[in-house]
Amino acid sequence: MKNEEAIPEDQIPDPDEIRERYPIEDDSDTLEPFDDQAGCREINPDDEKEMTYWMEELQVTRDQLHSAIAVNGTSVWAIKKYLSV
Repeated sequence: MKNEEAIPEDQIPDPDEIRERYPIEDDSDTLEPFDDQAGCREINPDDEKEMTYWMEELQVTRDQLHSAIAVNGTSVWAIKKYLSV
């Protein structure tokens, strides 16, 4: 284990200078609003039309969707989070 020495105070960068030199871009004007109406929806794995719809919507296979439902339940929000969609 090596002995860590404190950084001399005159070598610590000024946070305001860093912010000025490397500004964070505000991209809020280019982001599309996200309104997930499916937040409280449930997927019925026994409904063929619903399964087909969600397979297309989430771009997954039937097996992937069934696996996601088995692991996370039928909540669309939980399945989207699990699939990182």
